Amino acid sequence: MYSFHNLLSRPLVMSTPKEIIFEVNGTIKMADYIKSLGISEGSKILILIDPAIKNLDSIKMLDKSLFENEFHVEWVSEVEYEPSISTAERIIENGRKLKPNIVIGIGGGSTLDLAKILVAGIDNPEKNVRDFIGVEKIPKRITPLVLAPSTAGTGSEVSRFAIVSEGERKMSISSRHIIADMAIVDPVLTYTMPPKITAGAGLDALSHAIEAMISLRSSPVSDMFSLQSIKLVFNYLIRAYLRGRDEEARYYMSMAATLAGIPLTMSGMVLGHSIAQTFGPTYKIHHGISCGMTLPYIMDFYLPVMIDKYNVIADILEMKQEIDRYSRALEVVKQVWNLVKELNIPLSLKDIGISKVELEKLAERTLKEWPRPNSPIELTKERILKVYENMYEGVLSRVKI
Repeated sequence: MYSFHNLLSRPLVMSTPKEIIFEVNGTIKMADYIKSLGISEGSKILILIDPAIKNLDSIKMLDKSLFENEFHVEWVSEVEYEPSISTAERIIENGRKLKPNIVIGIGGGSTLDLAKILVAGIDNPEKNVRDFIGVEKIPKRITPLVLAPSTAGTGSEVSRFAIVSEGERKMSISSRHIIADMAIVDPVLTYTMPPKITAGAGLDALSHAIEAMISLRSSPVSDMFSLQSIKLVFNYLIRAYLRGRDEEARYYMSMAATLAGIPLTMSGMVLGHSIAQTFGPTYKIHHGISCGMTLPYIMDFYLPVMIDKYNVIADILEMKQEIDRYSRALEVVKQVWNLVKELNIPLSLKDIGISKVELEKLAERTLKEWPRPNSPIELTKERILKVYENMYEGVLSRVKI
């Protein structure tokens, strides 16, 4: 399942926040938590918050607590989904004027990503956002950063990645200098997520967990987190989707998302996110939805080299042992397909209005913009195009649905 020589040839690096606090109503206690980072009363706090949650009771109680602790708070809610470079630059400009002692991001993945880019911009005033795009392009980090997710999917609170967009193109920033000092995961913030966002976010987490297992950079350590996340998603996502106030389901889906964010950073993503991050922004499809649409198809694509891994997933899902290992691997892919379908996510590009004549261009862009050298099957335009063609028709190559 793992190549020992491959493991010997590279370090296993777990880049996570210094503290990950998982607590129901942890948001309300944030004043106490930031004091533990050395932030004293009277300090200036810049809070970047998703406008969809700024009127939650938890946020109002947080605001009251920060006021009582004599913090000077600047709330910024001019956040957009799939944040653009221009939006990031505008927020950085305001942040540089304020010179906060700490930055806090509260919201979905886009908000958390913007908070990461904000601290990079504040601490590196001679740089602009374009300078940060790529791997380890951020020179330094000084300002403390706390992240609290309001969705259960992106894992941004524990990852080293931030995504910005320009037109139809998404671009990645990857750096140790945007990892949060503290992640506060409060499932209560996810209670008001609408069903469609719940479904998309949960499938994003599942994609992180499964793609990280497929990656050549996977390890027994990263797979440990992935497997637990996969189990939680299968046990609780449908419940959270059907009943948003199901506290147990929301609790474990928040945990699943955070757990999946760790192997996302350790192992990286493969073809699924490459495709999702290409057609999603182009056709204005929510990132989690595009990942969910893509996941069964890329699992089908990687199946010949992933039979052992898929059987481990079958074990964690307590699937029957009586069939041969290949058939069991096929069944895992089918179970993912069925989960996506049960969440009312489209499983065909045709169904969301993408023309067949666009597929070749999409395949070319996918390979050019997101090449994924960690893919266990070498990615070529022809192979990627075949996956797109399957997605267009709504059929898998190996699994009969």
